[in-house]
Amino acid sequence: MPQIQKYPAGWRVLHWVMALMVLTLIPIGLWMASRAEADIWGDLTNTLFSWHKAIGFSVLLLMILRIAMKIRLKSPPYPDHMPRKLQIAAKSLHHLIYILLVVTPLFGWAGVTAYPALVTLGGYHLPAMPFVPEDKELAATLFNIHGWLAITLSVLIVGHIAAAIRHMLRKDGIVRRMV
Repeated sequence: MPQIQKYPAGWRVLHWVMALMVLTLIPIGLWMASRAEADIWGDLTNTLFSWHKAIGFSVLLLMILRIAMKIRLKSPPYPDHMPRKLQIAAKSLHHLIYILLVVTPLFGWAGVTAYPALVTLGGYHLPAMPFVPEDKELAATLFNIHGWLAITLSVLIVGHIAAAIRHMLRKDGIVRRMV
């Protein structure tokens, strides 16, 4: 097996914590949206929305840290045996995921600000996003965009996971960089 340089430990922990958070956000988001669309309101629906907002806002904050780490710390190089086209594809996928991990929660935050529905777990209030007026029509548009961005992000994550599985099956050492 080729010698592989790993990401720093903090980077790896942050990756896996955020992966768990995002993989939790997706089913909660789908479940809460289906309940809202079916006009099923109550404690469960409110709890799902509260968890989704709290986790989503946390992802946004952690992405700020993650981007700072990416700027400050250099990613380990891809192994020499990895084709250049595959390296470009991997970098492009990672950059798209990073962009969507910022933009998607920003649209969700803007939506809950416009609605307004800023209360999360335990009655904690998210800060209102600056310059976003209270407007339910605007909120509906922002939530629609948020939903489509989340679906796009989910598809990219499936591609990321599929690539990781492919690398594990090939035993080329790429996955060891992040574990």
